[in-house]
Amino acid sequence: MGMLKSALETPVPVASNHLSELWRAVKYLGIGMLLVLIVFGVAFYARPLWIADMGIDMGLTVDGIHSEYAQVGPYRVHYYVGGHGTPLLLIHGLGSRSEDWAIAMPMFARSGFRVYAIDLLGCGRTDHPDIEYSVQQQADMVHQFLNVMHIQRADVAGWSLGGWIALKLAQDYPQMVQRLVLYDSAGLVFHAKFGPDVFTPKNKAQLMRLYGLLTPHPKELPNFVAQDILRRLSKNYWVIDRTVASGLRGKDLMTGKLDSIHVPVLIAWGAEDALIPPDTAIEMHRQIPQSVLEFYAGCGHIAPAQCADRVIPNTVKFLQSRPPMAGDTLNY
Repeated sequence: MGMLKSALETPVPVASNHLSELWRAVKYLGIGMLLVLIVFGVAFYARPLWIADMGIDMGLTVDGIHSEYAQVGPYRVHYYVGGHGTPLLLIHGLGSRSEDWAIAMPMFARSGFRVYAIDLLGCGRTDHPDIEYSVQQQADMVHQFLNVMHIQRADVAGWSLGGWIALKLAQDYPQMVQRLVLYDSAGLVFHAKFGPDVFTPKNKAQLMRLYGLLTPHPKELPNFVAQDILRRLSKNYWVIDRTVASGLRGKDLMTGKLDSIHVPVLIAWGAEDALIPPDTAIEMHRQIPQSVLEFYAGCGHIAPAQCADRVIPNTVKFLQSRPPMAGDTLNY
């Protein structure tokens, strides 16, 4: 009886003690989460592009697209790769990088392509050598990249300057190109309403001018975003200057040489492209009789991203058509 009485008199922890401990744990967790959000907010304000890049990488990884490096001659070349099926090489434009294809890559991969999106020499995470940065040099590197990947023949899509490089690749190495896609492509002589300095903006006003050439009705960029874009771009101005200077010398121009392109060609263009005018697309189509020309209403120079929901499915349709589509002019 004494032992029972002693046990009954022993204090039992009440529920309020457990609730108090639980509340303290929740409080500390909340403080921790708040600190993480503050750090994230400061990082986003200071380097919004770095945060955006993390999101792009994570999203591509979820979609099965992975970042890789390859040794291509003397150069370490960065690229994204993913998917299974027909090899499809994506070549970005002037001063850009493989991440510009972030929307398109998963769409192509899901449509039966083994996608390779390369960083050109002097761009993105690829080496920045002391060279001229001519279209010929870039096309030769792309050719070597395909060899390193053991790709004998691929579909090739080029955007802006990347289209010019893709044309040069098809001209010099026709055995490697199965079908060719040109998005708002450079490569022909056209009347420009701007000077070379438009590609190396020094302040927000100049950046917005460039932005306006890339997309119709551009939205105003927040100051902290504009400053981060300018900061990143300025590190590569010397590469852009050399690339533009080489292009202006004209030795790699495709004007009058497009009859050397014999593969099926899709020419896809933003109907409101203010950088490379739609008249250029019409001239390309005239000089490549077997080509298909597509115009996209409401889209500018960055149509493969801005209007991906229309552009990419139609590109897939062209690449997979049997027999190849040829000779049409279409409006979307």
